[in-house]
Amino acid sequence: MLQAGFARVDITPPLGSPLAGYFTIRYAEGILDPLELNAVAFSDGERTAVIISCDLIYVIDPTATEIREQIAKAAGIPAECIFLHGLHQHTSIRVGNKPGIIHADTMRNPSYLSILYRKFCDVTRMAMDDMRPSTLGVAAKETPVPLSFIRRYRMKDGSTRTNPGVLNPDVVGPIGEADNTVRLIRVHREGAKDIAIVNFCTHPDVIGGNRISADWPGFVRRLTEEEMPDVWCILVNGPQGDTNHVAVGNPAHAGKKTPEERYAYSRYMGKVISDTALSVWDQTVPVSGEKVYGEVQYCFIPTNTAGIERFDECVELKRKLDAGEIKLEMGDKAEVNRIAQIRKESLFQRIPVSVLCVGEIGFVGYGGEPFTQYGVASREAAPEMFIVACCLVNGGQGYLPTREAFEEGGYEAKNSRFTPGLADTVQGEAAEMLARYRAFRNEK
Repeated sequence: MLQAGFARVDITPPLGSPLAGYFTIRYAEGILDPLELNAVAFSDGERTAVIISCDLIYVIDPTATEIREQIAKAAGIPAECIFLHGLHQHTSIRVGNKPGIIHADTMRNPSYLSILYRKFCDVTRMAMDDMRPSTLGVAAKETPVPLSFIRRYRMKDGSTRTNPGVLNPDVVGPIGEADNTVRLIRVHREGAKDIAIVNFCTHPDVIGGNRISADWPGFVRRLTEEEMPDVWCILVNGPQGDTNHVAVGNPAHAGKKTPEERYAYSRYMGKVISDTALSVWDQTVPVSGEKVYGEVQYCFIPTNTAGIERFDECVELKRKLDAGEIKLEMGDKAEVNRIAQIRKESLFQRIPVSVLCVGEIGFVGYGGEPFTQYGVASREAAPEMFIVACCLVNGGQGYLPTREAFEEGGYEAKNSRFTPGLADTVQGEAAEMLARYRAFRNEK
């Protein structure tokens, strides 16, 4: 019989910690709300797997692999059954560095990191200790108002621009369609609180500034639990590499909002997502959870070396950017940063692809910031299952654009370390992993 358990620990870093997510370094000057690790453990009696949703911008591989190995040793479960998911709040911290590349805004406080790594192990063991006999139900519903918007736009001159500005008269329209679906997994447990696993897809970069916050994912958790005190809530963020919370055509989104207004809007987003999940709480469709399965594979994608002939120029431009001597448009800034690091990159980029399945439910994790289409592809690969696609799982390798996005250009493509075959390879690997799980599940 399926068993499930939940656990939560606080991982709020100290003031003065570097906040990640922008091209300039920010240091935490205050705390708006705490950062957490939230974990759900599943066991079918033979195999145990755990999802750890982290209020971190992401954990860079190979550090993510090292943490999973520590968890596996401490908890006695296979490393491939550990789904380490970064929610990507821009009011949080980055953990780990790529070999040979040091990110200035990466957390390097050894005392804090030592405790953090231990807490990954602790939250896993606590979730496993909390396991009770469980049944599963699923539901999906769009939010009554859109909260997620494509942030890449076609301009009148034919170019592609990310975040072109509200009411920009040169905008033709968005390139793609955002996913405003709330996906809910209800875990009903015997003699213990139920667990709500809520999935939504957009960048958690609403609040900004220099104060620590879990942004709208934290609000989803807190507001859900306030409304239903007998339920634990965990949030998993979906493909969000080409989306954010700004409606470019809506005058209400214009202007620089105060920190108080941004925090209030983040709460509003959390409330809408939470209310949507709660509206289908008693309408979930039962699904089986008879087998638990985990798998992690690595795809090796040739490194994007476009512009390498500009290496010396970009090194100097990056120096001037870091010193505040010059300003560049978002896409140009991203390209300068990428090219200035090319000689430190390996010939191939390693990107993790992860699948964690519980009966008819499949979590598909991509080790970067996938575009919305990755979620569509994941669901098409296993239409008979309830698929939840997630960003930044078991690693964070930057943007994962589609092949079309590489051709169209724009900030994300210019920033990406990958070559255009990325999506075909990574999505194909995820589909093969889901196929292997279905074969495993059908074994007698």
